[in-house]
Amino acid sequence: MSLEKKFYNQYFQEITEKQASQINDFYIKYLLDGKLKKIEDITSKYFIGTYYLDDTENLQSKIQEFCVEAGQRWIFHTKEFSSFGYSLWNWVDIDNTGAIIFKGKRVLDVKNREIFNCSIDLSSNQMRRATKRYFKGDDTEPILLFEYNEQNNLSYILDRKDSWGLGGGWPMDKEELIIVDTNVGLFPWDQHPYFHSALPFLPTSNSI
Repeated sequence: MSLEKKFYNQYFQEITEKQASQINDFYIKYLLDGKLKKIEDITSKYFIGTYYLDDTENLQSKIQEFCVEAGQRWIFHTKEFSSFGYSLWNWVDIDNTGAIIFKGKRVLDVKNREIFNCSIDLSSNQMRRATKRYFKGDDTEPILLFEYNEQNNLSYILDRKDSWGLGGGWPMDKEELIIVDTNVGLFPWDQHPYFHSALPFLPTSNSI
């Protein structure tokens, strides 16, 4: 097995290990045979780890090792299902005493990019909010971000890379996106049903 480490600054731009040693806030991603295994979010104020368990690892053992014994906060992922190159994970956010803070679900694509994330109410087990991200080609940053409410309905869309001249942060609805995309043609609405609702979490085809 091959373990690879990659360093990123707070803007998610890849940097060298030497550059990381000269700043206070950075990320380290660990890839095992090309698959995301662990992320360490290191800042001068806090530490948060993210860990993806395989079928041979025990969640409670990792909570004891990483959180209780090491006194750190970690977000642990267990895989629920995979389809068409996408993987759906359940995640739990655990504090340094071993107590659960939050939980939810996340979907990664074959390039380890997060295309879906939601939080789930600890008491009712119902989805509280959700986000989907649309990437173009091999981009590491999404060009569109979709937010959904508790009823799985689309709340608003953000043009993250200013592809439609909206400044990257101006929220729009479905109708606005269709209008501004008429001449650009980057995101024909009818060709991307995965983003019409928070459901399904996991894509049902190769194309989203």
